[in-house]
Amino acid sequence: MGSVNFQIEGEFVCDLARVWFWDEGREYSKCEELLLSCLVTDQITLEEKKKIVVEILEGRKKLVGVNSLSLVDDGARIRPLTDKIEEYRKNEIIRKIEEDIQRRPLAYLDPYSCDQDPADFEPISDDLNYDDRKEIREIYGKYLTPYEDLRLWAYSSDSYFYGRRLLPGFWSAEDRPYLDQGLYLIERPRLVFELIGGPVKDTDKLMLLLGDFLQALVDKKGVNQAAALEIIHRNKKFAAAQEEKRCRIPKPEEKELAEDELNKRTDPDDFLSEYGLIDPSGNYYSCKFAGHHAKAFHIIAKREGKNPDIYPGDFDKALDILYSENWAIIRNPDPRGSVFFDFRGDRRPTKKQIDAAFTHIIKFNEPTLPGIEKYLED
Repeated sequence: MGSVNFQIEGEFVCDLARVWFWDEGREYSKCEELLLSCLVTDQITLEEKKKIVVEILEGRKKLVGVNSLSLVDDGARIRPLTDKIEEYRKNEIIRKIEEDIQRRPLAYLDPYSCDQDPADFEPISDDLNYDDRKEIREIYGKYLTPYEDLRLWAYSSDSYFYGRRLLPGFWSAEDRPYLDQGLYLIERPRLVFELIGGPVKDTDKLMLLLGDFLQALVDKKGVNQAAALEIIHRNKKFAAAQEEKRCRIPKPEEKELAEDELNKRTDPDDFLSEYGLIDPSGNYYSCKFAGHHAKAFHIIAKREGKNPDIYPGDFDKALDILYSENWAIIRNPDPRGSVFFDFRGDRRPTKKQIDAAFTHIIKFNEPTLPGIEKYLED
């Protein structure tokens, strides 16, 4: 039998070890073992060799030559090992999120993108006829996990026909629009990580952060505009509903303010009246019907440090001044009609002003607030 000769090329081995470690995710010990096999010398200690391994993997050093290898500086692409450690940490958290989604899928469901109220959720398999249950159990076994139950429930919210048709794969390409039934987060654990950094402890917080994320995608034109804007719209209503819940916490009873007293108050309040002003920071200033001019006059007098009783400013121009400074006005000339959102036509309200408008919708149980819709579509 003839002899077989092997050659070790230093740069090839270094590149291979880096690919194993950075791209293929192999164990560090395997990558270290490969490189140590090339550092055959008794002139340095094992600890010194291990330090060289780190420098090679990070891209600071490399081995050159064939069989007889030399250690030289590299630096073409330096990646600290701490980056890999951070990647491991991130992947481990994402794995925990995936496990949590399987156990608690309802925590990741968007309630304002569902046809049914998640509070009414029941495993859909309990309501199926014999043939349907048999078909499901042939595919999944005797029991459905909470995750599988939730997917069936969402897809069956319109008609169980859709659930049956999608049983083998659920999210086929032609039926992906059904992801808008609130399930888009349960298959995106990496997105959950980017939003909150771990498994969901507060669904409300997750939903609030989701709105900003979707708006950024819309701005980049990276998603279906109509679908994302609809989710954003519902998300804002969700936020307003949560704010209303917080406001339901019992507080000391506050006597209803007389008309003059409310119009003279210059501090933001908690929507004491459906008429009022919203400053660019999203603060709401209530007033009585037709009390916007008086309210604006007292606000301007206060910020100029003047006594409103002797302030020489023009009462009739006070509201126009705030309007020109990008304040929004919630008003209606007819007290029997609905209020509307009034804002300068050549400007766009701030996000906080739009959020305050949605809080107004929830607070006064209105189907919408005319004048705000166009800013959601821009």
